[in-house]
Amino acid sequence: MLLLVSLISFNAMAQPKPSADGAAVDGQLMLADPYVLQDGDWYYIYGTHSDNGIVVYRSRDLHSWGDRCGNASEKLALHKDDVWGEKWFWAPEVYKVGDKYVMTYSAEEHICYAESDSPCGPFVQSDKRPYLPEEKGIDSHIFFDGGKAYMFWVRFEGPYGIWMAELSSDLRTLKLDTARLILEPKEDWERVQAYVSEGPMILKHRGKYYLTYSCNDYQSLDYAVGYAVSDNIFGPYERYEGNPILRRHQGYVGTGHHTLLNTRKGIYMVYHAHNTHTRIHPRQTLIAPLNILRDKSNGRKSYRLEVGDELIVPMTQK
Repeated sequence: MLLLVSLISFNAMAQPKPSADGAAVDGQLMLADPYVLQDGDWYYIYGTHSDNGIVVYRSRDLHSWGDRCGNASEKLALHKDDVWGEKWFWAPEVYKVGDKYVMTYSAEEHICYAESDSPCGPFVQSDKRPYLPEEKGIDSHIFFDGGKAYMFWVRFEGPYGIWMAELSSDLRTLKLDTARLILEPKEDWERVQAYVSEGPMILKHRGKYYLTYSCNDYQSLDYAVGYAVSDNIFGPYERYEGNPILRRHQGYVGTGHHTLLNTRKGIYMVYHAHNTHTRIHPRQTLIAPLNILRDKSNGRKSYRLEVGDELIVPMTQK
């Protein structure tokens, strides 16, 4: 028997219909590697888009993102003049820590840290350097658990695998002596095009850790999302046998590199897709419900994740 634990009611006001061929619609929000921060009555979305830094928009309802609120140069949240690196500003995440906002992101294929007094920025580095100056990596995610902070990221060693390590209390130092490889591409669906696992995200539910991640080259039509589960944040993580849970969703292709947004209405998966079936860039942003299902069919209580069919197509003003 399956019981639905979380159900998201989608507000349909001013909601455009998804295009029949999975192409971006006119006026749609176009951010890759999206991340959403909820702060007060506002949602802030950050993503890969600008050659010169990190873009931010804000919304009150997840549908309309007309307010590009960046306080750095060029209305960005983070501008390259304020930080280390000159190019490849990818995959930002933002966390509110005390009265500060902390952004982790990739620049020139290195993981970096920046701070701001506002979710709109400007995010700056007082010490212009990456976490690991001598080592490449991308797609950082910080998870707070039991009074400690942990970073999950993609380390450029062998097949691009997902690693995790403990962070210092000020989030500025990665404790490499605690680092371990927790997942690398092995299954057929994960190796359709290139041996890559990336975009890690942790969801904790009823004492278990759900590691959601993307596999394949992002340029693949079969870029997809799966998950693995562990009783311990350090693993081992066991893959869900029904993976992937997001692949060619609702007619879109290249669907992946998501974030999970937990709201009063339920959990959302915010992800990107190719611009069309034949064109990758600029990638479009999409939002779907993530349901947590209780499964008693195997004689013991367990849970699984499922991406719902409903879809929000976020819109912005030109």
